[in-house]
Amino acid sequence: MLNVITLQQAMEIAAQKMNFAPFPAEVLPLDAAAGRILAEDIVSAENVPAFNRSTMDGFALAAKDTFGASGTLPSMLRIAGEIAMGEPASSGVAPGECVKIPTGGMLPPGADAVIPWEYTDTAAELCLCYTSVSPLQNVTRAGDDIAAGQTALQKGSILTPAAVGVLAAMGRPTVKVYRKPRVGILSTGDELVDIGDAPRIGEVRDVNSHLLASLLSSFGCAPVNCGILKDNEAALEAAIRRDASAYDLLLLSGGSSAGDADRTAALIEKLGEVYCHGIAVKPGKPTVLGRVGNTPVFGLPGHPAACFFMANILVKKHLEARFGLRRRTFPLRLPLAEHVSSNHGREELLCVRIENGEAQPVYAKSGVISLLCAADGYITIPRESEGLARGSTVEVTLF
Repeated sequence: MLNVITLQQAMEIAAQKMNFAPFPAEVLPLDAAAGRILAEDIVSAENVPAFNRSTMDGFALAAKDTFGASGTLPSMLRIAGEIAMGEPASSGVAPGECVKIPTGGMLPPGADAVIPWEYTDTAAELCLCYTSVSPLQNVTRAGDDIAAGQTALQKGSILTPAAVGVLAAMGRPTVKVYRKPRVGILSTGDELVDIGDAPRIGEVRDVNSHLLASLLSSFGCAPVNCGILKDNEAALEAAIRRDASAYDLLLLSGGSSAGDADRTAALIEKLGEVYCHGIAVKPGKPTVLGRVGNTPVFGLPGHPAACFFMANILVKKHLEARFGLRRRTFPLRLPLAEHVSSNHGREELLCVRIENGEAQPVYAKSGVISLLCAADGYITIPRESEGLARGSTVEVTLF
């Protein structure tokens, strides 16, 4: 029997009560680590850059030597030499002098600014400066990018391409990341056939195992399709017992409702513990959260869209807690394109697509998989609400 809780309560269970231990870590070559989650703080052992450098092609000089310069009354400085790219500055700059410098070149002693070449003219050994520059203008100082001792990346951060670039700048050829959790996926139901088979009348192809595998891959997991099980209690019990000990996480699709053939919750309780069976949300009401041994088990609805929503919210929330994931979120707030009614007594997750700066509702039943392709994300309608008015501001969670 379903004992319904709120979606917020279910998220707290997924993040806290089912969070038994962090995933183990592994060390990877930097070029293989993109998209993975850091298992350590990255503290820089050196300044990046290691020296003061120019951000412009131009002339390195003491800024005070240009004060008052203008198009009609330029400052005149002696060109004392040239900085070679990739080479240390061989000598300093004396008052009234400048040296030619490329972008990225090392600033010589005595220079504290760079004037871009387009604001200058040269004649023999003289440089005419037609504007003034301030101290440190067009200069990146040592440690301006990353200072020695600075925590450049925090544990739990996703290694984006930009983060990989930061590690490369710091001279880190390897990095410690969390191992990809292995997630077993079981689809249940007498009506299911493999996607390569032609369904007979009354049968449907197994969508959920492939849908979940793709979703889990995007969460940084290593999904394993454990196959299709018919509605046989003994076979399902044996599969749960086997797969709960083999994987870091187990997802069961189908069999979570309250019908005679729906035995997921009862078997999880028999083999371990059920934390909840039933969530006051549409779609996704018959979801089960539990454990077998120390393996979290999610019993997800059989309808593909409902399965997708619950996995996208609850399984993701669980994984983020286990990884200690630091994710920056920026809610997308848009006006609603039309009136929406909702009096189900449950929190409703409504698909929307973004059109002309508005959130346009996309309607379909929970078993309609094409709904997800037609939408950009979803909005949440509170359970106590009877709907939302056109033009009201809604928060869109993107898929």
